[in-house]
Amino acid sequence: MSTSLGYNALSVLLHWFTVLWITIMWSAGMLIGQWQDAPDFVYDLHVTVGVLGAAIIVWRIANRLGRGFAPGNPAHAAWERMLARAVQWLFLIALSTSLLTGLLKAFMGGGSQYFLWGSELPRLGRLGDLSAAVDAVHSIGSMILFTALILHVAGALKHSVLQRDGTLMRILKPSRPGK
Repeated sequence: MSTSLGYNALSVLLHWFTVLWITIMWSAGMLIGQWQDAPDFVYDLHVTVGVLGAAIIVWRIANRLGRGFAPGNPAHAAWERMLARAVQWLFLIALSTSLLTGLLKAFMGGGSQYFLWGSELPRLGRLGDLSAAVDAVHSIGSMILFTALILHVAGALKHSVLQRDGTLMRILKPSRPGK
């Protein structure tokens, strides 16, 4: 097992892809949720980025579960290491839940869904009576994901700005062998 405190190049790349993906998905999702008559472009952007990015996000989740997390920095307090690990797990669970329910909504929801270039997504069935429950789980999962993201960024800023202990470099600069 690796004793490296950092992440390998693939993990760093997948992390920053996920940051970009979530930024787009969250922004479009919030516009859809808050804007009574959001333009079709916003819906289509959310669907397009969600569906096209899903395979990479699933790969990222599987990669993290398979490789495990980099060990916590032993210089950090035990409570910090435990909180960081809890936030990482919360993030992965919420990301998985939001992704799964989003795909269910896209391919089995009530209305037609389109890619940005105008092609309609194929229907794989209908959610029927489960539609409201899937919508609710998707919304709750997204809120939990956002909460985990805020905690994650707050922890990174704490270590970067207040403690200046190099923690942020773990995800900025790949290490070997790394997780």
